[in-house]
Amino acid sequence: MEFYGIKNACKLAFYKKSDGSLAAYFPFGNSIAISVTGDSVEATAQGSTIITWAANRKATATIETQVISSKLLTIVLGAITSTEPTGTIARFENGKFGTASPTFTVQDTISSGTLSVFLVEDDGATVISELSSVAGSPTNAQYSIANKVITTHVDNADKNVLCIYAVDGTNLDKITIKADEFAQAYSIKALGKVKTVNGVEKLQEINIPNATAQTNADFTYSASDASSFSFTFDLAADPASMELFSFKSL
Repeated sequence: MEFYGIKNACKLAFYKKSDGSLAAYFPFGNSIAISVTGDSVEATAQGSTIITWAANRKATATIETQVISSKLLTIVLGAITSTEPTGTIARFENGKFGTASPTFTVQDTISSGTLSVFLVEDDGATVISELSSVAGSPTNAQYSIANKVITTHVDNADKNVLCIYAVDGTNLDKITIKADEFAQAYSIKALGKVKTVNGVEKLQEINIPNATAQTNADFTYSASDASSFSFTFDLAADPASMELFSFKSL
């Protein structure tokens, strides 16, 4: 018997059950936790339990990571990936109209007909009023635009402004989660590294022949801490070998 500690967690490869092709390689798993449960069955005689055995063994695998990819999201959410040849991306920009000249210049070229301009409080979010677009000289309730430069009335000089608009783009990556489509089944190979009490490092493989992501998933987006992601897979037995999962060390 050899005793070892886990040195690092897991690199993951997901293979489609439908054709065995590689769906995604994900080298950033912080941990993989496997939980096994089973039902207890009892036979009684004269009101006392005289035989017990286990049945209906089940397992789940939970993957924790602080790094994510669109490929992994597609797998765990049952999402659909696509590329839009053309489309738009929303932009939000805060700033101030100039003091000497009441203008504000946005960073990107505005998609036609998508610009909204608001006067806001110092927090940059509380809307005071929306300015309307005009082709000629604007009043204090209006703005005009030429290329990326927004001009308003001199009464609005040095006031806070919020601009919401869209930017045209090409080859936009899109992930869509539909209410009536769910995750497919995958086989998973997880590769980690262990270190024995003798100081020898070994590779260890976890093989999961049949895994399907649960409908529920947790995402944490944080500005102050590293975002964390947790995904749980239901493991089904391989119909030929009845294997739920296995470990191999090299």
